[in-house]
Amino acid sequence: MALTPVLCHSEKKFSAVKIEHLFRPELSPDGSNRRAQENKTTSYWADYLLDCEEHNSEVTLEDVLMFATGVPSIPPAGMDPQPCLEYIYTSNFPMANTCANTLKLPLLDSYITFKHSMNFGIKNSPGFGCL
Repeated sequence: MALTPVLCHSEKKFSAVKIEHLFRPELSPDGSNRRAQENKTTSYWADYLLDCEEHNSEVTLEDVLMFATGVPSIPPAGMDPQPCLEYIYTSNFPMANTCANTLKLPLLDSYITFKHSMNFGIKNSPGFGCL
């Protein structure tokens, strides 16, 4: 009975805050120009997750998790390695490495552009054949 929460899957409601805390950002050093851009993008990420949670986006929180990690829900035993955020300086679209649980966010100038880019990238990814 004591191992049930760790070994047995249960449907739990996702929240934007839970997904935000799940992903650890890998940021450049404090004071650098890159860090300022990354901080702005990290705030866009938090806003994007809220839009997904409130159904103000074409993408759901489950879609985001599937795109970034290859799983539609958080496993009962947690995720290893811990999901992380990286930042892309060379692309306008998000990228993911599902083996490493890494989501790479594009550095864009406005939230609207960021949101459209994220929606396009996630909706047009194959998702391991899952619909």
